[in-house]
Amino acid sequence: QEQPELRAVRTALEMIAALDKLNRERAERGQFAIKIGIGVNTGPVTAGNIGHVRRLEYTVIGDAVNLASRLAGLASGGQVYCDEATYLAAGSPADATELPPTPVKGKAKPVAVYCIGEADGG
Repeated sequence: QEQPELRAVRTALEMIAALDKLNRERAERGQFAIKIGIGVNTGPVTAGNIGHVRRLEYTVIGDAVNLASRLAGLASGGQVYCDEATYLAAGSPADATELPPTPVKGKAKPVAVYCIGEADGG
């Protein structure tokens, strides 16, 4: 794929937009809103069937996956967070907000984090 980081960021923003539309429909029916935060990170991963022969699951593992998960955990509903490598490889999106370096479990130093799109999650 060409420009995988840019494609990943665009897909994350499309997911948020689709969820916003769904939540408007849910609100009309008196249902609660569903909220997600998305983390996008760049780096090598191991992908494949992992587990025991009786219970294999296709998944991805590795430090890049762990950081993406940590970023998703930091993002509030409606926010897309990414690391600096993704931000740069995605062309330094103009609608990104640089956040203060953030301590993240598993990392010795705080991580540079960017919020793509609306920083307030709306």
